[in-house]
Amino acid sequence: MISRKLIRTDLNLLVALQILLEERNVTRASERLSVSQPALSKTLQKLRDAFEDELFTRSAHGLVPTPRAEELARELPSLLEKVDQVLGNDGFDPVTFTGCFKLLLPPILSEALLPGLMAELSEAAPGVQILTAEVAPNYQEQLKKGEADFAAFVALDTERDILAEPIATIAPRCYMRTGHPLEQKEMSLQDFLAYPHLRLYLPGLTRENTSMVDDVLGQYGVHRTISLETTQFAAAVGVLCRTDSLLVANASFEAGGLYRERITGHDIPAELQRMIRNSQSGHRGKMSLMRHTRTSRSAPHQWMRSLLMKHLSVPGETVERAGPLSADVVAIS
Repeated sequence: MISRKLIRTDLNLLVALQILLEERNVTRASERLSVSQPALSKTLQKLRDAFEDELFTRSAHGLVPTPRAEELARELPSLLEKVDQVLGNDGFDPVTFTGCFKLLLPPILSEALLPGLMAELSEAAPGVQILTAEVAPNYQEQLKKGEADFAAFVALDTERDILAEPIATIAPRCYMRTGHPLEQKEMSLQDFLAYPHLRLYLPGLTRENTSMVDDVLGQYGVHRTISLETTQFAAAVGVLCRTDSLLVANASFEAGGLYRERITGHDIPAELQRMIRNSQSGHRGKMSLMRHTRTSRSAPHQWMRSLLMKHLSVPGETVERAGPLSADVVAIS
């Protein structure tokens, strides 16, 4: 039964409350709602009357939610999303949509994602602009403030208003320059360890969340020689082409074919594959596509999320859905 209180409630008040909870600032909230600050102040007073709570107190750093407002912050996003689904999003058409999405990506994910994504957008949504930047330590704050729309990173400790969707992980391969002594040889673990390695990593992670390959090898008392550690995939490929070094990396970038004439990929040694399968690596985080709850009701953002997840998986490859980072995948080697 619908209560009289619900009948008297203006749903626009709940939308305003959600924006205030996200922004914690009256000026920014009024801009997003396209209303004046005095009008928003009146709305806030209506909210206080409706919930019989102050909801926010002012501080030098903006609005501070009361415990009641914090409780509402946990419930409102899913409630408003359901209302939005009932109302429908039939007006959204990618072909005619014009807008910009900002993505925070590790360099190796940019190599794997952007060629295919941009090719599809040029046909399906020519009015869409993509802006990318590397993942900064405050990426969750950027998502909250609307300074970024999506971030791909290892989801170790996400805040409650950050939605994290695990990315399908793809079995890694071992890369070397064309003409390398191992190019025409079935690689053994002894061969793998005989050459120096380049290692890609994600800045900001602790050592226990870096290379699974080194973790696994260490469990068996063996080690590889690391000659270079870098976050830059293109730089690693440049070094690879001029040395006999090896690089273990995710296979997804191969589909773009950018390095086909310069480097070649091999399966990692069968013995190392067995070691990985037998190892314990559950402490690692999952590479995830993350977004803020503020975009949950946005049809363009939902469409872009689906497109990103599609291009972050490579058709035809064997993937491990929602599993821990496989050996040196995505951007960690």
